[in-house]
Amino acid sequence: MLSKVAQILSVTLVLCSTAVAGDGSFALVPNGGRVPFQATCFDDIATAELLTWREFQEKEFENRLKFELALQDEKYTLELDSLKIKLNEAVFRYEQQILLRDEEIESLRGIIKKDRKVNLPLVIAGSIAAGIAIGVGTAYAIDKAIQ
Repeated sequence: MLSKVAQILSVTLVLCSTAVAGDGSFALVPNGGRVPFQATCFDDIATAELLTWREFQEKEFENRLKFELALQDEKYTLELDSLKIKLNEAVFRYEQQILLRDEEIESLRGIIKKDRKVNLPLVIAGSIAAGIAIGVGTAYAIDKAIQ
């Protein structure tokens, strides 16, 4: 595209003896040439930069946009991964507490089962008999001691 523009400008330069420029356009003036208006002249490199400046800016903004979007994507991915790790840790701690609670419940059930193996009526009857025997023995001892 740039070569076509340069060819057209070269042909125009050869065919026209005076350069006329309108709003927003430019013309190539030969060395030592004159223009009938106040003008700013650029060399070929400066003209090329002016012609490609808009494309350059579009590409620059497009690249900046891609970079910022990728940066934001990575930032949110990092934040999401961090939250997933926190969630997994909380779930792990919760499961460990549930397992510990279940183990403690089983341990307490085992203790209760062991205590139930004792024959409760026999223990009560034995306690009453022992209490009566101690009372009778104490009364007999006190009676002997007083006499």
